[in-house]
Amino acid sequence: MTIEGALIGCGFVSPHHLEGWSRVPGVRIVALCDRDPERLDAAGRWVPEARRYAEASSLFERETSLDFVEICTHPDSHVELVGQAAERGLHVLCQKPAASNRADFLAMIAACDRAGVRLMIHENWRFRPWYRVLRSEIASGRVGRPIRLRIMHHDTRALRPDGLANQPYLAKMSRLILMDVGCHLVDTARSLFGEVRTVAATTARFGLETIGEDVAMLALTFANGALGWLDLTWCAVPEDSRPEWALNPTVVEGTEGTIRLQTDGSLELARFDGRRKRIEVPLPEDGAVYVDGYAATQRHFIEGLRTGAEHETSGRDNLSTMDVIWAAYRSAEEGRTMAIALPEHSPDAPLAPGPSGR
Repeated sequence: MTIEGALIGCGFVSPHHLEGWSRVPGVRIVALCDRDPERLDAAGRWVPEARRYAEASSLFERETSLDFVEICTHPDSHVELVGQAAERGLHVLCQKPAASNRADFLAMIAACDRAGVRLMIHENWRFRPWYRVLRSEIASGRVGRPIRLRIMHHDTRALRPDGLANQPYLAKMSRLILMDVGCHLVDTARSLFGEVRTVAATTARFGLETIGEDVAMLALTFANGALGWLDLTWCAVPEDSRPEWALNPTVVEGTEGTIRLQTDGSLELARFDGRRKRIEVPLPEDGAVYVDGYAATQRHFIEGLRTGAEHETSGRDNLSTMDVIWAAYRSAEEGRTMAIALPEHSPDAPLAPGPSGR
């Protein structure tokens, strides 16, 4: 049976989402929505048969056969759009960051719970092939007990005159690199090492046009006792990265060895006795590595709808990612390490409000 969906928000990332959907069997995007006619027309070239709407309310009223919507708008609009979708019984795949504050995110989760529909957040980094294999290698005990995780994301966009030209709204965000990219790194870290218990963050701004932070460093401790270091900057030349693949330097250190992500997408295991072993990572045959991360995320969403399996990045799960982000901002502002409550969906978690998402 074909599953029908709509895309709301046809901005900079929408071509990747639409190409991703073209790679998911049994799914049709039948409607598009954006208030900007040029962006709507551009998205329509990917799916010319899709009906087009300038307002989400019109789409919800007229598209009576939809099964789901994918929301790719600014986070401040997510709570309203998710609520409208839930009222009409539609499952939701929502672009990250899920919400600007915790209250909005909780409202989104509650709206979907009341309606009995799914809410999944489109965190595509954890679905990239090297991180899937790396997670399997860690779980198998290949490196022994995990000691430390390091992930770097470096770019020069904040120092280039045209660095924000494709996404000009970023220049107006008072909370910037942690909200835009930091959630990817934290979600990936949680996928690999488990829940975060503390975060200590330092942030700064050096960009030409930004008003929010464009450099951030996060020191994490995980519930399993391991440590993490997330290094983000839009003011430095990338090292050993493949930006066109969204491949960033990643190192896992353990009691039995170290695994490093290579620029060709493979992994290298280094033992303490000097032995090294290449771990192959399957990549798409057509070379579309970047968009494959989107398609893998979308396939996971659809598989959950078809089988009833829990989504890895459900609203409740992603709340734990965003709690780390919001706590990181408080840490940077107050100059102290912040404790993170266990996620509410954990059987060991107390009923705690979590850090503020001001």
